Amino acid sequence: MQKLKLILGDQLNENHSWFKDDIDNSETLFVLMEMRQETDYVRHHVQKVIGFFLAMRNFAEVIESKGFSVKYFKLDDTENKQILTKNLDFLIKKYSIEYFEYQLPDEYRLDEQLKQYCDKLNEKNITTKAVDSEHFLSKRMEVADTFKGKKTFLLETFYRNMRKKYNILMESDGKTPLTGQWNYDKENRKKLPKKINIPRQLRYD
Repeated sequence: MQKLKLILGDQLNENHSWFKDDIDNSETLFVLMEMRQETDYVRHHVQKVIGFFLAMRNFAEVIESKGFSVKYFKLDDTENKQILTKNLDFLIKKYSIEYFEYQLPDEYRLDEQLKQYCDKLNEKNITTKAVDSEHFLSKRMEVADTFKGKKTFLLETFYRNMRKKYNILMESDGKTPLTGQWNYDKENRKKLPKKINIPRQLRYD
């Protein structure tokens, strides 16, 4: 196996495009890991941890039953180094991996860890790639791209672009909103009558 693809515990989506692209690719190994790195960096409720691990184990079984090659590290496996990068190093060496790919994490801490790790892999001539997790209607950099070069940042601008992109409440031309209006904010923002006295907020020691 020459390709390694990482699946994090909150990326258990069998409808991800990965599982359409790699269905006949025996060179790809998918990896999921239970690690002390993730259980110990902050205090977690034990039921949350168990819930995550159970979901991960079930997901690994599902994709394996569909013909995908899967490496799963349980928390007490002797091969488990308990740190993401060390486990990846172990697999890359064991399976002579030449290509590493991962889905963009939703957490900044892991995002930075994987970016730095990929920089080191690139120095070793191992190809790396980050792909969208496909969790959201918008892509990772879509907001930044929308307002690139602009001096004002209005949420309405982004909102309208998403409406057009996914044809949500749009006329058949794909450019005009249904009823001809993008929203009814003005009707929903009536001013408070001047005669009404706003009571002082309650404060507690």
